[in-house]
Order: sequence, then C-alpha cells, then structure tokens
Amino acid sequence: MAKTDYPTQSTSYIGRIRHRRNGAKPAKWATNAATKSPTVANTVEPASRPAECEANAVRKIVRLVARTGCRTHILHVSSGLSVDVLRRAKAEGLPVSAETCPHYLTLDCDHIPDNATAVKCCPPIRDLHEQDALWAGLADGTLDGVVTDHSPASGGVSSLQVGFRAVLTGAMRRGLSLADVVRWMSCNTARLVGLDDRGDITPVLRADLAIIRPYERFVVDATALESRNPICACDGMTLNGVVTRTFVAGRDALSGVREGNLIVRP
Repeated sequence: MAKTDYPTQSTSYIGRIRHRRNGAKPAKWATNAATKSPTVANTVEPASRPAECEANAVRKIVRLVARTGCRTHILHVSSGLSVDVLRRAKAEGLPVSAETCPHYLTLDCDHIPDNATAVKCCPPIRDLHEQDALWAGLADGTLDGVVTDHSPASGGVSSLQVGFRAVLTGAMRRGLSLADVVRWMSCNTARLVGLDDRGDITPVLRADLAIIRPYERFVVDATALESRNPICACDGMTLNGVVTRTFVAGRDALSGVREGNLIVRP
C-alpha cells in the first residue's frame, strides 16, 4: 500500500495509491485432512501473497512516480525484492519514501506456530532472508522509517506498546544502536508527515520523551498491555528496553495527560 494524503514539508497534497497482490492466484487455506476444519498455517499467508507480487506493485508505483513526479510514500514493505526496487528508484532521484513494520523485522514465518492469528497481517510475515533484506534497507537509508501498523482487530499486528522495544532488540542483535532506532521511529517519521515541532531532542521542539533503560530486559505479557484487545504478536518474548517514565509535551504521562489524550468511546 502506498499512502500519500498527508501534509509534508515539500508538498501539501499527493494522491493515494494502494498495492495488493498483482495477478497471482491466492493459495487456498490449508485444510486439516482428518477434521476437514480450516487450519491457519504459518506458510499459507506468504504463499498466497508472494514477495514478487508486492515488488511488482511497487514497480508500477515507481513507474508512475517517474512519469508524474508525484511524491509517494510506500507503506508496510515486507520484501527484499521491494527494497531493491526502492533502492534503484532513490538512486535515480525519484521522490519516493518507504517504511516497514516491527513484525517484519522481528518475526519470521518459519518460526510461527500454526493458528497463531495474532501475527496474521497484510502483507504477511516472511522468512529470515526477507527480514535480513529489510534490515539492510534500513541501514543504507532505502527504508526511511519503521511504523507499528497497530491494528489488533484485523489486518495488522498489535504492537503499539512494544514495537519500539522489539525493533530495539533486533537492532542491538545486529550491532545497530538505540540512536538508529530513534531515527527510524521518531526523527524520520515526524519529518515524513510534516510534524516539524517534534521528533528530536532539540531546544524549542515539543518534549515528547521516553526515559528508557536499553540494556534492561523484560518479558512481554499481552494481558498487561494497555490495548483494548489483550493480544500481541510479541507475547512471551524477552525484549530490551524498560521504560521508566514518559513525557507528552513536557508533562509526565502519568500525571493526567494520558487520560486526556485517550479517545472517549460513546
């Protein structure tokens, strides 16, 4: 999916483009031969939405960008093939940016048990080879940022509360730093959507801050998270990064600001 309908520093509006599978026949859901009941197999989603289909869709978008000059942002990149297309597009100077998500960087389809619906998402989680290519794309700047795609009800993964720590854990294992993760998940993302008053620790900018112990570890408990739906793809995982305090616009998030920022449901 490409989404470009938000204000940016360079333009006020750009069109919206979505990419899904591109002409490939989706694989049928695996069926348990004994019970005839559907089984959500960890290899079914990737097989039904191949990486090549995603890359073909991105190629189409890139061709349109080359023709029109329309600044375009690609969402939820899950494939190294797509990273290759974007790397060439950026080398040609085309106005494209792109993001990936924590679950594509920290989970792989070969180590997900069957029927693990907490990790079902679109695009699907792929294998370690694809994951390595995504990390390489972040390291060399082909991918501009990491966003949560937080959608615990359908189509996404519940990761808003632990996504940063999951990416931090994966980054540290690969010799990357906390500063890299902050750049991908704060500085670059704020810049991409035109939030010039935040995204960095600089005088005069809005003080949205987290005090974190990056080397201290904790075990994710989905039932203890603040999300309305008590599910999480990282449930049971041991992650780096214990948050001790959070500030929103300079105010402690536990001093009443948190409640004021939550949407009140009717």
